[in-house]
Amino acid sequence: MAQPEFYSGKSLYPAIGVLLALSLLFGLAVMPRLSFDGPLVGKPAPDFELPIVANGEVGARLRLSQLAGKIVILDFWATWCGPCAHQAPILDRIARKHPNEVVVLGINVGEHAPVAARYAAQKGLSYFILSDEEGAAQALYDASSLPTIAIVDQTGIVKSYARGLTREASLERQLAALLAPSPK
Repeated sequence: MAQPEFYSGKSLYPAIGVLLALSLLFGLAVMPRLSFDGPLVGKPAPDFELPIVANGEVGARLRLSQLAGKIVILDFWATWCGPCAHQAPILDRIARKHPNEVVVLGINVGEHAPVAARYAAQKGLSYFILSDEEGAAQALYDASSLPTIAIVDQTGIVKSYARGLTREASLERQLAALLAPSPK
């Protein structure tokens, strides 16, 4: 009687390796680019005025140009965006860490103001939440994918721009460079 042949699965290892490599290449091609570069970098930040829906005088309108002299982080987000949910606590920590030098503006795009306000309250966010229901500011900053972050320096110049989830350490490095005293 012949013994049954034992299948070790070794022939599957190369196929799994190829599948992993293809998955990695696909992820790099499809995932948003995390680059602190963009068409707005080095140019004056486009000005906008949006209503505050949370963490400020609700209903008041905030104009970006009113924040001259401060570093401003613009975070374009939506409640349905998974990466935005991961980005929000990072930005909240940054806002709490640098309350006198940095203003974080969470710009909710395409949703009704009460939805954004409820979300901010549920997440315990402390920074200004603005509503951009019509997408006017979103269009000015070409924030076609979410989240999109732009950092505006104290003089109103866009210093960095990133689409997709941005690491806290990367944001802190950007801020440290802007907060460092300039050499005389």
